[in-house]
Amino acid sequence: MTTRVALVTGCGKRDGMGQAIARNLAASGVAVVVSDRVPTGVLNQRQEKVGLPEQGSWRGVESLVEEITKDGGTASYVLGDIGAEPDAQEMVDTAVERHGRLDILVNGAAAPQGPDRRDVEEVPLEVFDEVVRINLRGTFLMSRFAVPIMRRQRWGRIVNISSLAGLSAAARSTAYSASKAGVIGLTRSLAMDVAPWGITVNAICPGLVATSRAILSDDPDVDADAEMERRAQSIAVGWVGLPEDIAAAVGYLTSEGGGYVTGQTLVLDGGGFTRFPAARPT
Repeated sequence: MTTRVALVTGCGKRDGMGQAIARNLAASGVAVVVSDRVPTGVLNQRQEKVGLPEQGSWRGVESLVEEITKDGGTASYVLGDIGAEPDAQEMVDTAVERHGRLDILVNGAAAPQGPDRRDVEEVPLEVFDEVVRINLRGTFLMSRFAVPIMRRQRWGRIVNISSLAGLSAAARSTAYSASKAGVIGLTRSLAMDVAPWGITVNAICPGLVATSRAILSDDPDVDADAEMERRAQSIAVGWVGLPEDIAAAVGYLTSEGGGYVTGQTLVLDGGGFTRFPAARPT
């Protein structure tokens, strides 16, 4: 079989879900094209104020490509804004030009958190528009340009990274929740449009995942590790999800064996939060 080719957006952060997804696909023999708006990803409000965890020599998508290649995989990168039509078209075209095909699209890029995480009266209209532009419009544009290629191939896999916030109530999250709920609706409708061509479209809704975006507070005194440990005690499985957990699910949904799964929303939240003390093995 000709090597499958994947385009994965939102891969610039060293500890993000995008890089883990790209590594997982590459390890399975898929040629990956990784992307982000800027090489190391766009910082959110907390990251701008307190910085990122130790990055060492990390140069974003450039380093990711080097590491995947060193491990025996096939990878390259492209930069672009998924919410801008010319950029979205160019990213898809670049993947096809480099490999002659495009089999897998993972829409993982998302708008940075900041002024959108406020009460509805305090969210600037331009901020709301930007969140929707990237999270929802960007997912639509990338899919729109990938679908014709997959239809010609009579095979394709599209996975959209939504959020638990798109399914359940989340305070101070009107813009983000609306955009991620929209991604779920887009996923279900698109799946119906393209299924006859052997293309599946699914959404993943992560709950709490241990990335540098998991802590929204811009208080520099907040101990991120301690906060993650505290939250983990309220999750059914007793621990916070990792980017690799999301990557494993993407690996299945994009595989040959995932061909009968489409139009679905997969919640990955460790069983969810509980208000009561969870039973633990002694």
